[in-house]
Amino acid sequence: MKILVVCQYYYPESFKVTDVCEALVKNGHNVTVLTGLPNYPTGIVPDEYKGNKKRDEIINGVHVIRCYERGRKKGAINLAINYASFYFFAMRLIKKMDKDFDIVFSYQLSPVFMALPARWYKRKRHVPMFLYCSDLWPESLKVYVKGESNPIFKWVKSVSRKVYQSADRIATQSDIFVDYLKDVHGIDEKKLSHIPNFADEEYLSMDFTPDDNTVDIVFMGNVGVAQNLEDVVRSFKSAIEQIGDKNLIKLHIVGGGVRLDDIKKLVKELGIEDSVKFYGQRPQEEMPDFYKIADACIVSLKADNMIGLTFPAKVQGYMAAKKPVLGMIDGSCKKVINEASCGICVSAGDIKGFSDAIVKFSMEKDKWAEYGINSKNYFLKHFRKDIHVKAIEEELKRCIKDV
Repeated sequence: MKILVVCQYYYPESFKVTDVCEALVKNGHNVTVLTGLPNYPTGIVPDEYKGNKKRDEIINGVHVIRCYERGRKKGAINLAINYASFYFFAMRLIKKMDKDFDIVFSYQLSPVFMALPARWYKRKRHVPMFLYCSDLWPESLKVYVKGESNPIFKWVKSVSRKVYQSADRIATQSDIFVDYLKDVHGIDEKKLSHIPNFADEEYLSMDFTPDDNTVDIVFMGNVGVAQNLEDVVRSFKSAIEQIGDKNLIKLHIVGGGVRLDDIKKLVKELGIEDSVKFYGQRPQEEMPDFYKIADACIVSLKADNMIGLTFPAKVQGYMAAKKPVLGMIDGSCKKVINEASCGICVSAGDIKGFSDAIVKFSMEKDKWAEYGINSKNYFLKHFRKDIHVKAIEEELKRCIKDV
């Protein structure tokens, strides 16, 4: 197949779209990616991509074409400008691209607007469009806009519906998304499928056994509004009080985001600075260092909208690293943690329940190895890259065949 992939993010940004595209090339397909300038998560475009540098290159067999994009910077307004800049310049560029692609593949993260150039290409070039939905819109907008009656929300919902209804087939990273797309956007169930995400399999062969006696609990990922680390920190404070020894357990927060400074202030207000360590945003190659620290890894999301029911991709990394998972989350992720028996999960926002879970985990060291083995086994059965890529490949072929 000759595939045109449209996604705002690509290498050196750390998103799975890069792995998928490179795997498709290894399987014999011709892949061209239309993307923007790398700036996630810092919001700053590296010097080597400024000007007109590295706008057209081959990376591991993938033809990568980059349009101009303004860096994300900080704040909702700057983020909106970032989204708009990719849409505007990607639309200009896609109109000049080859007309002989067999299919256009939208790897849709946030925002949904990144799929609009793919929609244009489908309609004007008369080729099928396949969309992999990794983030649900307009649901994700509820972090910034309160109330579905808001004019901005209504407009984004209209755009989202046009994008999703334009796709010939849609695969979702979470099974919860399937019902949402049917009920909210009126997508025919026959066009929908569920393809779970994957994680780096090199973790499977690594030894991440901690070498100290402290109970170390690690959160990795974006420190944003949706992750609700305020409740995680409050739960941790309560767990320390229950245990009665602040030196027994430690909380490690690896990542950056809009709520990081607020979380640091809260830790100081609660008087637990000695028990919580912040590392900021770290490169992917340093993640093994933090898995080596971890006795368990944390996943949390708010439950005030459908996004709280999704399955954060980092959990697959936790499982590949054979780590027990402590969850304060609902939906697909809670279902998987319980089904896999790989840790303890309570409902989103349940501060007391999560505090009790931390205490229980700290006192039941004999179960840690079992949780870790269960994590690995579930990963091998459901979350390997070859399973994911094969499913994506079959969807692409089906799109071409059916249209």
